[in-house]
Amino acid sequence: MKINDLKAILKFSSREEAIFGKFDILRDAFYPMVLSLKVGGAWSYSTDDLKSISVMKVFTDYDKESKTGHTIEEVWMLLNPEWVSKEGIVHRLEKCGGKDERSLVTRPYSVTLKAERIIVASISTAKKKIYIKESTEKTVSFSGPSAFYAAHEMEHLEHVEIEGLPMWAFEYEEVKD
Repeated sequence: MKINDLKAILKFSSREEAIFGKFDILRDAFYPMVLSLKVGGAWSYSTDDLKSISVMKVFTDYDKESKTGHTIEEVWMLLNPEWVSKEGIVHRLEKCGGKDERSLVTRPYSVTLKAERIIVASISTAKKKIYIKESTEKTVSFSGPSAFYAAHEMEHLEHVEIEGLPMWAFEYEEVKD
């Protein structure tokens, strides 16, 4: 690793510690958010007295005239989340970090969760900034892929084994035009 890269990473980590420290929440609760920011995806963290999940919502701001755009990612960190509601059924292929292959699982199309606290990080790829704030709301609703991710992470917190039909149960079929 180049020394300038190492310096940039250390500086970023220092700013990260400072911003998360402003929320008076145990640092461990932010692990899912940090992973979402740095690696992507949704994550969960659980101890006997602390649970947190991160869920991403991704939007694209695209100008059809100039044919350019950028994404805006929101990472929602929920402290000690609980189910409020689930609606719909979607069958989808999903891979959990602990498994080697994807499986066919069932997820709700939309979910509503409540949490003790909700922190939102909005990443602007256009401005190269991460804006962090605490939501004044104690509930949040997700739909589509964000709901799938939230449901998956809630299963981890509930220590539910994520099971589904393995990929090798599918059959190939040639399609001829």
